[in-house]
Amino acid sequence: MKARFLTILVPLAAAPTLPLHADAPDARKPAPYDPFGIPAAAPAAPLPGARPSDEAIKAAIRATLDDMPLSAVPGAGDVLSSRPYREFARKVAEAKKAHCLGPDPLKHQPHSFVAKTPLGDYVIGVGGLYAAPFWAAAVLRGKCNWTR
Repeated sequence: MKARFLTILVPLAAAPTLPLHADAPDARKPAPYDPFGIPAAAPAAPLPGARPSDEAIKAAIRATLDDMPLSAVPGAGDVLSSRPYREFARKVAEAKKAHCLGPDPLKHQPHSFVAKTPLGDYVIGVGGLYAAPFWAAAVLRGKCNWTR
C-alpha cells in the first residue's frame, strides 16, 4: 500500500507546476479567426486621389453592356412606370364605376345632404338601409355599373 502511494506522490512532487498551468492555452493551436481583423497580407489600397483612366472606364462599360442580355435593357414598357404615370393610373382606377352590388356603390353618388340654418350649415349623411333611396338614384342615373 505504501509503495502505491509513493508511486503517485513522487511524480506529483517532481512536477509542482503541472497543476498550476493546466488552464494555459496550448501554444501549438492557431489564434482564433477574427472576422473584423486586418489580414496579414492585405492588398495595397489605391491611393486616395487615384482615378482610373477614361479608356479603362469606357472599356469596363463596354464589357458590362456586352455581357448584359437584351431583355435587361429597359424597353418602352418600363418607361411608363415613373411616379406621374403611376399617379395617373391610380386616378383612372379610382374613376371607374363601382358595381351596384359591390362594396362601394355610392362612390360617385352623394349620399348626404346639406341643411342650411341661420346658425350654420349641417351635413347629414346616411348609410345602411337609410341609403336605399340614394342607391336607387345611383342605379337610375348610371353612377354605378350594374352589368359587370
